[in-house]
Amino acid sequence: MDPLYESASLKIPAVQHWLQTITYTEVFWNSIVQVLLPDLAQVSKQAILAKDHSVPSSGIIWPSIYVGIDVIVNQVTPPHRDRASAPSLLDLVVSLGTHDTSFHVSDLGTIFDYPPSTMLYLAGNILQHSVPNWGKGERIAVAHYMKDAVHNRFGVARPTFTQQKDLLGKFLQG
Repeated sequence: MDPLYESASLKIPAVQHWLQTITYTEVFWNSIVQVLLPDLAQVSKQAILAKDHSVPSSGIIWPSIYVGIDVIVNQVTPPHRDRASAPSLLDLVVSLGTHDTSFHVSDLGTIFDYPPSTMLYLAGNILQHSVPNWGKGERIAVAHYMKDAVHNRFGVARPTFTQQKDLLGKFLQG
């Protein structure tokens, strides 16, 4: 079994500063995940807690309940599936910047408006998705994702898919 280690990029002062700067935003996004996808939030916390007990840390506090964050700036995102996660581990993609573009989910034959401030939850492992060329402005996407290998390594279960009845039941109970 390969040894576990913390990403070397977390030792870079600029990365540490960036993580501290985005913490308040990540707390906000984490709160939304806890309401909309409570099972995903729970297993995500379990995976991060297991990692914290097993991997030597540089002391940096990871701000997200997702184990990975990528920032995509001014790049076309070709059609793809995110094969690293389990189907029920939904990705969160947040659109920022000043652009005017769309988010394509070709497996559904759907094109979503994707203006800045859009939050999109997606079964990226199952659904092929892309962001084509855009007009004017800067396109920034903050992609949050889980790695199925992390859950496998620590024996953390995957959540079931959240269904509308699960959410409505929570809010209608009182």
